[in-house]
Amino acid sequence: MNITNDLLIKLTKDFVAKRVRQNKDLVAVYLTGSTLSGEPLLGGTTDIDLVFVHKEDPVVEREVQRISYEVSYDIQHHHQSYYTFHRRLRLNPWLGEALNNRHSILYDTDHWLEFIQAGVGNQYHAAESIYKRALPFAEKARSQWFDLEDPQSIGFADWADLYFKTVCTAANAVAILAGPALTTRRLLLDFPARAEAVNRLPMVGDLARLIGSDLSSEKHYQDWHPAWEAALISASKAPDCPPNLHVARRGYFVSACDAMTESGAYHAALWPMIETWRLAVQTLNQDVAVQSTWLSFLDTLDFNEESKENRVAQLDQFIDQAEAVLADWKNAYGI
Repeated sequence: MNITNDLLIKLTKDFVAKRVRQNKDLVAVYLTGSTLSGEPLLGGTTDIDLVFVHKEDPVVEREVQRISYEVSYDIQHHHQSYYTFHRRLRLNPWLGEALNNRHSILYDTDHWLEFIQAGVGNQYHAAESIYKRALPFAEKARSQWFDLEDPQSIGFADWADLYFKTVCTAANAVAILAGPALTTRRLLLDFPARAEAVNRLPMVGDLARLIGSDLSSEKHYQDWHPAWEAALISASKAPDCPPNLHVARRGYFVSACDAMTESGAYHAALWPMIETWRLAVQTLNQDVAVQSTWLSFLDTLDFNEESKENRVAQLDQFIDQAEAVLADWKNAYGI
């Protein structure tokens, strides 16, 4: 199938029309994510992010629907009350971008969503609004760093889980100053442009080193690929499988990482590999073999008990830089 953005939009409009006929309590439906950018494909795969707004409490908060191995729908369900204080949503780093884009609307009852968009769009690109979207990421990263640095002993697997969450949070504190929050697949692909936009290009190398990409290679990726994909397959079969690891999303991650590696960007492939494997390990927390393989993989990237102190110090410096970027922004715009 020749996947184009126009085809994705057409498929989505047909899908939404069908769901509207089936579900009479829908108030609005809108697009979010990369489909709005016009360049959603990575490794020939993508997901189509949608938000369904309901009059009644939705049965589920999130669902994934398969279109093909390469494409799936990733749907959030909101109750209409979520938008009561809609102007606050201009500070939402995930939904704000979509609600500020008039092309995002796929279904709207009595121009309700148009009204919401008008409120969100007002001052959306103001320097103060951008700062307020980025600041919580820096604050959360620093709070999580204190937990990492705490001398009270926690298991290494739990420590590593929090470490990677903190890395992503700190990176987005910088990235949001020049665009929407970065997703798992595109974190290391898009971070360079975001860092350059705020004159912090050296942070690109710092971020890569924080996740161990200086020790990765195409061979490293190929060596660990079978174990990683096996963990994703096992997690997708678990009763409590999180939506992000739904079987319909395996190609979304695996094919994208394969493509990045084949193009020489194996450092960028490492992050989605780590993030999805980490989530699979959480899902399969009673599987000793999966846990052991994950820790062995981390050890090849120099993540182990002996390296914790050095890793925490490096992360501290990165968060310092993120905080400095925000301080410079605040001073520059007199916030």
